[in-house]
Amino acid sequence: MSPVPSDPEEGQRPTLILIAGYARAGKDTLATGILEWCKRGAAQVNFATPLKEAGNAYLEYLHLPGDFFNEQFKVENRDFLIAAGRLARSIDKDVFAKNLVNYLPFIGPDENGDEHDIVVCSDWRYTNEWIVAADTLLEHNWLLRTIYVETAGVGPANDEEAYSILDLRMNVTFDQEFYFKPNARQEIMAEGRRLAQTWQL
Repeated sequence: MSPVPSDPEEGQRPTLILIAGYARAGKDTLATGILEWCKRGAAQVNFATPLKEAGNAYLEYLHLPGDFFNEQFKVENRDFLIAAGRLARSIDKDVFAKNLVNYLPFIGPDENGDEHDIVVCSDWRYTNEWIVAADTLLEHNWLLRTIYVETAGVGPANDEEAYSILDLRMNVTFDQEFYFKPNARQEIMAEGRRLAQTWQL
Protein backbone atom coordinates (compact mmCIF):
# COMPACT_ATOMS: atom_id res chain seq x y z
CA MET A 1 0.00 0.00 0.00
CA SER A 2 1.37 3.42 -0.90
CA PRO A 3 1.88 5.89 1.94
CA VAL A 4 -0.85 8.46 2.48
CA PRO A 5 0.33 11.89 1.26
CA SER A 6 1.20 14.31 4.04
CA ASP A 7 -0.30 17.72 4.65
CA PRO A 8 2.57 20.25 4.24
CA GLU A 9 1.73 21.84 7.60
CA GLU A 10 1.97 18.44 9.31
CA GLY A 11 5.57 18.17 8.11
CA GLN A 12 6.52 20.82 10.65
CA ARG A 13 4.86 19.25 13.70
CA PRO A 14 6.62 16.95 16.16
CA THR A 15 5.35 13.44 15.50
CA LEU A 16 4.96 10.16 17.37
CA ILE A 17 4.70 7.10 15.12
CA LEU A 18 3.13 3.99 16.68
CA ILE A 19 3.80 0.69 14.89
CA ALA A 20 1.69 -2.37 15.71
CA GLY A 21 1.84 -6.01 14.63
CA TYR A 22 2.82 -9.43 15.84
CA ALA A 23 6.32 -10.15 17.12
CA ARG A 24 8.71 -10.75 14.18
CA ALA A 25 6.30 -9.14 11.71
CA GLY A 26 8.85 -6.46 10.73
CA LYS A 27 8.00 -3.58 13.07
CA ASP A 28 11.59 -2.85 14.11
CA THR A 29 12.78 -3.15 10.51
CA LEU A 30 10.15 -0.65 9.36
CA ALA A 31 11.16 1.68 12.20
CA THR A 32 14.80 1.42 11.11
CA GLY A 33 13.85 2.41 7.57
CA ILE A 34 11.88 5.40 8.82
CA LEU A 35 14.70 6.57 11.10
CA GLU A 36 17.33 6.14 8.36
CA TRP A 37 15.69 8.73 6.13
CA CYS A 38 14.35 11.18 8.70
CA LYS A 39 15.70 14.65 7.97
CA ARG A 40 14.55 15.98 11.34
CA GLY A 41 15.83 14.90 14.75
CA ALA A 42 14.51 11.40 15.35
CA ALA A 43 14.69 8.69 17.99
CA GLN A 44 13.20 5.28 18.73
CA VAL A 45 11.53 5.03 22.13
CA ASN A 46 9.38 1.99 22.94
CA PHE A 47 6.74 1.37 25.58
CA ALA A 48 8.87 -1.48 26.95
CA THR A 49 12.02 0.64 27.31
CA PRO A 50 11.46 1.43 31.04
CA LEU A 51 10.59 -2.24 31.65
CA LYS A 52 13.93 -3.33 30.19
CA GLU A 53 15.74 -0.62 32.15
CA ALA A 54 14.06 -1.85 35.35
CA GLY A 55 15.07 -5.42 34.51
CA ASN A 56 18.67 -4.32 34.05
CA ALA A 57 18.57 -2.45 37.36
CA TYR A 58 17.33 -5.65 39.01
CA LEU A 59 20.22 -7.62 37.54
CA GLU A 60 22.72 -4.96 38.54
CA TYR A 61 21.40 -4.83 42.10
CA LEU A 62 21.92 -8.59 42.42
CA HIS A 63 25.29 -8.42 40.65
CA LEU A 64 24.05 -10.68 37.86
CA PRO A 65 25.19 -10.56 34.23
CA GLY A 66 22.75 -9.80 31.44
CA ASP A 67 21.15 -7.04 29.39
CA PHE A 68 17.48 -6.93 28.46
CA PHE A 69 18.34 -4.68 25.52
CA ASN A 70 20.30 -7.61 24.06
CA GLU A 71 17.87 -9.46 21.80
CA GLN A 72 19.11 -12.95 22.64
CA PHE A 73 19.08 -12.31 26.39
CA LYS A 74 15.62 -10.75 26.14
CA VAL A 75 14.21 -13.73 24.24
CA GLU A 76 15.75 -16.22 26.67
CA ASN A 77 14.30 -14.34 29.66
CA ARG A 78 11.07 -13.02 28.17
CA ASP A 79 9.02 -14.58 30.99
CA PHE A 80 10.56 -12.13 33.47
CA LEU A 81 9.56 -9.11 31.36
CA ILE A 82 6.06 -10.50 30.80
CA ALA A 83 5.53 -11.08 34.53
CA ALA A 84 6.93 -7.65 35.47
CA GLY A 85 4.81 -5.97 32.81
CA ARG A 86 1.65 -7.71 34.00
CA LEU A 87 2.34 -6.64 37.57
CA ALA A 88 2.83 -3.01 36.54
CA ARG A 89 -0.31 -2.96 34.36
CA SER A 90 -2.36 -4.62 37.13
CA ILE A 91 -1.57 -1.59 39.31
CA ASP A 92 -2.04 0.97 36.52
CA LYS A 93 -2.99 -0.28 33.06
CA ASP A 94 -1.75 2.98 31.51
CA VAL A 95 1.63 3.02 33.25
CA PHE A 96 3.78 2.37 30.17
CA ALA A 97 1.73 4.64 27.93
CA LYS A 98 1.91 7.49 30.46
CA ASN A 99 5.65 7.01 30.87
CA LEU A 100 6.20 7.36 27.13
CA VAL A 101 3.89 10.22 26.18
CA ASN A 102 4.53 12.35 29.24
CA TYR A 103 8.21 12.29 28.29
CA LEU A 104 7.80 13.08 24.60
CA PRO A 105 6.70 16.74 24.68
CA PHE A 106 9.79 17.60 26.67
CA ILE A 107 12.43 15.76 24.66
CA GLY A 108 15.55 17.90 24.50
CA PRO A 109 18.75 17.77 22.45
CA ASP A 110 20.62 14.49 22.19
CA GLU A 111 24.37 14.10 22.66
CA ASN A 112 24.89 15.78 19.25
CA GLY A 113 22.69 18.73 20.11
CA ASP A 114 19.88 17.55 17.82
CA GLU A 115 16.25 17.93 18.87
CA HIS A 116 14.13 14.78 18.78
CA ASP A 117 10.78 15.85 17.42
CA ILE A 118 10.22 12.59 15.52
CA VAL A 119 9.78 9.55 17.77
CA VAL A 120 9.12 6.04 16.49
CA CYS A 121 7.64 3.40 18.81
CA SER A 122 7.73 -0.13 17.38
CA ASP A 123 6.16 -2.17 20.21
CA TRP A 124 2.59 -0.85 20.26
CA ARG A 125 0.16 -3.60 21.33
CA TYR A 126 -2.70 -2.18 23.37
CA THR A 127 -5.65 0.08 22.55
CA ASN A 128 -5.23 2.04 25.79
CA GLU A 129 -1.71 3.03 24.67
CA TRP A 130 -3.21 4.67 21.59
CA ILE A 131 -5.91 6.41 23.64
CA VAL A 132 -3.40 7.83 26.14
CA ALA A 133 -1.08 8.93 23.31
CA ALA A 134 -3.88 10.64 21.36
CA ASP A 135 -5.21 12.48 24.42
CA THR A 136 -1.81 13.62 25.70
CA LEU A 137 -0.07 14.58 22.48
CA LEU A 138 -3.00 16.65 21.23
CA GLU A 139 -2.43 19.00 24.17
CA HIS A 140 1.18 19.53 23.06
CA ASN A 141 0.46 19.89 19.32
CA TRP A 142 2.17 16.59 18.52
CA LEU A 143 0.95 14.61 15.53
CA LEU A 144 0.16 10.92 16.06
CA ARG A 145 0.67 8.46 13.18
CA THR A 146 -0.38 4.81 13.34
CA ILE A 147 0.92 1.85 11.31
CA TYR A 148 -0.01 -1.83 11.20
CA VAL A 149 2.52 -4.38 9.91
CA GLU A 150 1.82 -7.99 8.96
CA THR A 151 4.07 -10.61 7.39
CA ALA A 152 2.74 -13.80 5.84
CA GLY A 153 3.27 -16.83 8.06
CA VAL A 154 3.87 -14.79 11.22
CA GLY A 155 1.20 -15.27 13.87
CA PRO A 156 0.75 -14.23 17.49
CA ALA A 157 3.41 -15.35 19.95
CA ASN A 158 0.79 -16.08 22.62
CA ASP A 159 -2.90 -15.66 23.41
CA GLU A 160 -2.38 -12.25 25.01
CA GLU A 161 -0.71 -10.90 21.87
CA ALA A 162 -3.46 -12.37 19.69
CA TYR A 163 -6.17 -10.68 21.76
CA SER A 164 -4.41 -7.33 22.05
CA ILE A 165 -3.73 -7.04 18.31
CA LEU A 166 -7.30 -8.13 17.49
CA ASP A 167 -8.58 -5.44 19.83
CA LEU A 168 -6.40 -2.85 18.08
CA ARG A 169 -7.66 -3.94 14.67
CA MET A 170 -11.25 -3.53 15.87
CA ASN A 171 -10.83 -0.13 17.51
CA VAL A 172 -8.16 1.78 15.58
CA THR A 173 -8.20 3.11 12.03
CA PHE A 174 -4.55 2.93 10.99
CA ASP A 175 -2.96 5.67 8.90
CA GLN A 176 -0.98 3.00 7.07
CA GLU A 177 -1.15 -0.79 6.76
CA PHE A 178 1.53 -3.03 5.26
CA TYR A 179 1.38 -6.71 4.28
CA PHE A 180 4.67 -8.36 3.41
CA LYS A 181 5.85 -11.71 2.09
CA PRO A 182 8.25 -13.75 4.26
CA ASN A 183 11.92 -12.68 4.30
CA ALA A 184 11.09 -9.22 2.98
CA ARG A 185 13.56 -7.15 4.99
CA GLN A 186 14.64 -4.99 2.05
CA GLU A 187 11.04 -4.30 1.03
CA ILE A 188 10.12 -3.38 4.61
CA MET A 189 13.11 -1.03 4.87
CA ALA A 190 12.14 0.58 1.56
CA GLU A 191 8.59 1.22 2.78
CA GLY A 192 9.99 2.84 5.93
CA ARG A 193 12.16 5.15 3.87
CA ARG A 194 9.21 6.00 1.63
CA LEU A 195 7.12 6.89 4.66
CA ALA A 196 9.84 9.20 5.97
CA GLN A 197 9.81 11.06 2.67
CA THR A 198 6.02 11.14 2.23
CA TRP A 199 5.34 12.26 5.79
CA GLN A 200 8.17 14.85 5.62
CA LEU A 201 9.89 13.47 8.69
